[in-house]
Amino acid sequence: MKKYPFLILLALLCLVVSVSGCVSSGNETNNTTSHYSQNGISFDYPGTWNTANAVSNNSLAAVGDPKSVDNTTGEPQTFVLIQKSNATSSDLQTAYNANYASLFTNTSYQRVSEGNITVNGATALENVYTVNSTSGTAMQMQAVWLKENSDIYVILCGATQSDFNNQQDNFNMVINSFKVQ
Repeated sequence: MKKYPFLILLALLCLVVSVSGCVSSGNETNNTTSHYSQNGISFDYPGTWNTANAVSNNSLAAVGDPKSVDNTTGEPQTFVLIQKSNATSSDLQTAYNANYASLFTNTSYQRVSEGNITVNGATALENVYTVNSTSGTAMQMQAVWLKENSDIYVILCGATQSDFNNQQDNFNMVINSFKVQ
């Protein structure tokens, strides 16, 4: 007869433990990812983001956060755009220098930083800058230039200037998983 209180206590303890795993404080983030694999490239991106229309020259792919869509343009303000450079030089540093020599002569573009980073074990060039969008929103961009085989790719990450640092983990997810197929 003394087994029953022990079994009831054990069953109650198991119930408490199993239910406690279902309780959420609401502070967790959605850690799901999606995978893009088309146009000769692949990368991971946040599972809450969507693919977007890549309309700029030489665009291969675009993904963006649907919660950041600008009411004026209908485009996401938090995005990653992958382009294949049409640079006339096959040298990464030369193509990079030529691009930014003309870009920063326009006063709306302001350099924040530049340097080298590593993407898939290879050295890539990084340029972070601010610019006003067509709707007048202050944006911050991170452009990562890398060479794979004989082609130069640019991974352009963008967000509003006030949200850019909050999006860095999402941008890093794309950058660090980028591969040429």
